[in-house]
Amino acid sequence: MKVPEDDPYDVYNDDIPVQESEGESQDNFVESKEPSELLMCLILASAYLGLAKYCWTPLLLAKDWKLLVNIEGFFLAIALLSILIGLRPYLTPSALQVSKFGIKYRGPYWPQRKTVNWRQVIKLYLSPELIVVLYRPKEKSKRLWPLIIPIIYLADRERIAKVFIRYSPIQPVILSSPALISRIVVLLGFLAVIIWVLEMLIQ
Repeated sequence: MKVPEDDPYDVYNDDIPVQESEGESQDNFVESKEPSELLMCLILASAYLGLAKYCWTPLLLAKDWKLLVNIEGFFLAIALLSILIGLRPYLTPSALQVSKFGIKYRGPYWPQRKTVNWRQVIKLYLSPELIVVLYRPKEKSKRLWPLIIPIIYLADRERIAKVFIRYSPIQPVILSSPALISRIVVLLGFLAVIIWVLEMLIQ
């Protein structure tokens, strides 16, 4: 794929600012804002705040200050985290832009936008839930960097794989979604970590 000299996605050349050309054919995907998700996060935060209030008096009467700080701090931290997760789509929504020049992506928990030129891309893996782009940060660099795009955050995500296939100059590797057993293993591992953290706090 031949890229024009005035390529606005030419990140190899630091003297050329990244800008969009007029009439550029591109597809944009932006994270949709779901009020129901925000409501569920606020309900979860309220539940943990209620637990913190319920446990405050018994822990205060017990005069076990270490236990008081650990338990109250855990409840308050989870409540604050729930509120931040619920508000995050309204503050820094995830966004993906794919065109004939390359990829622009802003992640849900890393709001700084990343730009990758198609000339940098070495491997491209597509799945219904995740896209992994392996690219070279410098033209003559042998090191590969991954650009991980969880498309579950984006609206109209059923079209994303087809858009990548249309614009990509290389043949992508098509992957299937993780099997049910893999999801169960990941969930059990996550629960094990949560239980371990709780035990460390209570000790």
